[in-house]
Amino acid sequence: MQPTMLFSSTKAGHIGQILSTAVFGQVVSNSLTPPDPGQIETYGHLVIQILVAAVTIWATIRKALQKPESVVKVPADVVPVISAAVVPSGSAVPVTPAADGNAE
Repeated sequence: MQPTMLFSSTKAGHIGQILSTAVFGQVVSNSLTPPDPGQIETYGHLVIQILVAAVTIWATIRKALQKPESVVKVPADVVPVISAAVVPSGSAVPVTPAADGNAE
């Protein structure tokens, strides 16, 4: 076996060697016993909580960095105002179509 095969000179080779050593150590020490269902459920909840936290933080930062909406100021006499009629309780209110013809 060549010495260059044992110790890689690339970053990917180093990472591969570290991971393979870790897996080999896991096999030797624990014989890769599967976790019990309680541990799987706990890890599942943990992963979901991390995902929710990441999305929440991302949305908060994105909202904070948004440009504010432009506000159009118009005079008060241009805004249509519908006055509320005082109706005694128990009486029917007649429905009339809007003045501009766009009744719903």
